[in-house]
Amino acid sequence: MAITANDRFILQNGHSIPNIGLGTAGLKGDEAERIFYSAIKKGYRLIDSAASYGNEEQVGSAVQRVVRDGIVDREDLFIVTKVWRTEMGYDKARDSIKNSLDKMGLEYIDLVLIHWPGETDDINLDTWKALEKEYDEDGKVRAIGVSNFEQSQLRHLLEHAEVAPMVNQYQSYPGDNRDDLLLFCQQQGIVSMAYSPINRGQLDSIVLLDDLAEKHHKTPAQVALRWALQRGIIPIPKTSRITRLDENMNIFDFELTEEEMDQLKALG
Repeated sequence: MAITANDRFILQNGHSIPNIGLGTAGLKGDEAERIFYSAIKKGYRLIDSAASYGNEEQVGSAVQRVVRDGIVDREDLFIVTKVWRTEMGYDKARDSIKNSLDKMGLEYIDLVLIHWPGETDDINLDTWKALEKEYDEDGKVRAIGVSNFEQSQLRHLLEHAEVAPMVNQYQSYPGDNRDDLLLFCQQQGIVSMAYSPINRGQLDSIVLLDDLAEKHHKTPAQVALRWALQRGIIPIPKTSRITRLDENMNIFDFELTEEEMDQLKALG
């Protein structure tokens, strides 16, 4: 499967989303902004944030800087944020989105997700209606989706929503494949996005990854990221080290064979 750094996934509403991004959980303050700015300079076009991460201001500041410096146009970037558990419900969720826009200082957010499902389908749907309203209202939210939703929770939304979820973000890495959820999302036209695609750096003990990394002259992390891409999942690895930014993006000059893909799948 030939995949280049410029290839994008197409959402149900026709908007496109980059095929790899930067996760930002745990990154805060001036150092976080420096990492975000450097990532965009190095070619990252998708930045994944959340209200609960406490770094929306730094994401927005980095975006404004790269645009001001002429590095990239705002339209070429894809910025994600999420509504946290304590802000579930129609009114709270709408307020959360407005707060995120204010903190980022951006004219629009490319994708807003429900960060985690609530305790009931009713609260999920009530929150989803808030996302639909913000999506429909004035162009300040370009796409909407969910995070950590299982098939049953997605089915309930699909049965009652006016706008279907466009993205489901969930944890997936070699050994935790989530094949059933991926297939369900694909059948429904929902793009899958994987956080912790390298299992928080805990892949070094997997012999198969080591062997494939040696064969392709890559690192185990790069093999895991390439595996996600070839499955049709957008990986969003997090790093606090600028040197790792290059490594995580350097996955477009090799391809895993069908046999290698199956071997990695068997880990799960």
